[in-house]
Amino acid sequence: MPGPQRISWSDLAKFGLPQNVTAVVNLAGQNVLDVTKRWTPGFKQNVWASRINTTSSLAQAIIKAEQKPTVFVTISGVESVVIMKCVGIYKPSPDREYTEDSLIPEFDFLSKLCHEWERAARLPQNLGVRQVVIRSGVVLGKNGGMVKQLYIPFYLGLGGPVGSGKQHMPWIHIDDLTNLLLFAIEKKDVEGVLNGVAPEVT
Repeated sequence: MPGPQRISWSDLAKFGLPQNVTAVVNLAGQNVLDVTKRWTPGFKQNVWASRINTTSSLAQAIIKAEQKPTVFVTISGVESVVIMKCVGIYKPSPDREYTEDSLIPEFDFLSKLCHEWERAARLPQNLGVRQVVIRSGVVLGKNGGMVKQLYIPFYLGLGGPVGSGKQHMPWIHIDDLTNLLLFAIEKKDVEGVLNGVAPEVT
């Protein structure tokens, strides 16, 4: 929404990036864990547009900018508590270990969303803008993340089993994710895909 120290998507399309921008970080996206929303076709469309359209708009603004930022950082990760696909681009597996170089075909809606999300962020290689994609696991923190989203329904007695209970849950603490974003911005030799997850799974 328009406001002090903000620009709207319309402003971005009309005027481009503000002057003296050195880094662009895209964290936009409809919350898929919103317990007040049903998983309807309309909601799925909002989830899709809030990620693909915003990322594409930022990429186009960077391409058109006379003064380019040095880095474009995006997050590609969709947590689905219902089925526990916690790093949306990777297919859940009880024994497979994924790295940033793993071949990952599309296999469902959230997987396709992550693929398109990363494609929308892709800039021409000769543009001179470093790119980093962080594939985030479930974000945990005392005052936010997945736990906060689940707290109210469970507190009201509406919670239930989350998946089979045997599935892996790649996760990252919100402080670590914040530091990873800063690392991606500040380290000039960092580019490509980073898996934003803790070393251990739960």
